[in-house]
Amino acid sequence: MSNPYQAIYNAQRSFFQSGATRSYAFRKEQLKKLETIFRSNEKQIEEALYKDMRKHPQEVYMTEMGPVYEEIKVQLRGMRQWMQPQTVKTPLYLQPAVSKLYPEPVGNVIVISPWNYPVLLTYRAVAGAIAAGNTVLIKHSEISAHTSAVLDELINSNFPAEFIHAVPGEGVEVVPQLLEHFHFGHVFFTGGTGIGRKVMEMAAKQLSPVSLELGGKSPCIVDDTANIKLAAKRIVWGKLLNCGQSCVAPDYIAVQDTIKNKLVAALIEEIERCYGKNIRTNDNYGRIISERRFHAIAKYINDGTVIYGGETDEAERYIAPTILDNVKAGSAIMQEEIFGPVLPVITYKQKEEVLKLIDNNPYPLAVYLFTTNKETEKFFLDRVQFGAGCVNETIYQLGNSNMPFTGIGTSGYGGYLGKYSFDLFTHYKGVIKKANWLEPFFRYPPFNKSRLSLWKMVLGRK
Repeated sequence: MSNPYQAIYNAQRSFFQSGATRSYAFRKEQLKKLETIFRSNEKQIEEALYKDMRKHPQEVYMTEMGPVYEEIKVQLRGMRQWMQPQTVKTPLYLQPAVSKLYPEPVGNVIVISPWNYPVLLTYRAVAGAIAAGNTVLIKHSEISAHTSAVLDELINSNFPAEFIHAVPGEGVEVVPQLLEHFHFGHVFFTGGTGIGRKVMEMAAKQLSPVSLELGGKSPCIVDDTANIKLAAKRIVWGKLLNCGQSCVAPDYIAVQDTIKNKLVAALIEEIERCYGKNIRTNDNYGRIISERRFHAIAKYINDGTVIYGGETDEAERYIAPTILDNVKAGSAIMQEEIFGPVLPVITYKQKEEVLKLIDNNPYPLAVYLFTTNKETEKFFLDRVQFGAGCVNETIYQLGNSNMPFTGIGTSGYGGYLGKYSFDLFTHYKGVIKKANWLEPFFRYPPFNKSRLSLWKMVLGRK
């Protein structure tokens, strides 16, 4: 039985091998075209995201469209310089010679995107792949069905399939037929850890390199020196953005016991300031993506004592912002990524207790630390391995294209954004160009003690 994606794969390989994607002019044109397509269809994308998750237009711009425009701008600004060969040092024993790194595209790239931020977490990577001179296959998530349908149409009606193409269909059927049968210059996956393992296993059959942007239990640590009111504002914003369906959302709070009650009161005050007392009717507050996810999140509410919220409505896929107390470290909510608007609050006395709590689910994708104590800041930054994070803020690390966004260990690997994206989708081909005017005689046989002495003099000297 023939593979249904053979033709599109072959077309993209041929297009890449033709050299069409390599010029600066082509890459620049395509990045600008991508931006124009999105700017011209913002309303259509907004409507689709509202149908999928009831995202407010401002939230759409803040967390989907705006950062993609910014990423395209960063790629356009840096791309010409990044494309140039880089001269590197040549050691004495290889002289006379010049050593250079030649950036070249890795070839055919596939971007497999998640449902929770279907524009942001797809097209910042796509922008980097285009800037690096590759062709791109895109698999949008079928779970965000309305948005994916719009994006499939926008891409496939505006770009030639041999350059960029969005593949529709169920991921469980489409992805294996692509990854297990075709070699890709790079496989870029964003999603859950379990599926990430399967993606890596499938890609390994073709020796395709992989980046995994996964998740984990990202702690929010608040000590007794923190600005409690400001911390509450920023925690609530980060937790309830996209109704908690963010891979970098604060997953739980570890708060010093002496300020727990003050922090909880400030959190409740901020939730009601943002969304009012009748949150269900507030158009700023989103909905859970699916019934399956609704049930998965709702069950966590039983893992502690509800001190705020707790209301659910399956018909609307509504779960109120919920704060839990008396949560046990071994409960389900502390073993799995919540990915919803339920927030456990756990107290600690000594910093070492927080380390033990994090060690139950190591390698968080993010860590958020609220403190004004520099020793506390250094303690956690030195002692906790995590992808990226903030001090006295949440989620902002994802907005800076001058830093790689990546996980570590089980939260993923393969940093991207800005120059890091260009590097991710680029092979740096090392070339030494040797001069012809000098040829060291002692490199060639016959070997002897005097020639060995000369090598020791130029190579491995102290």
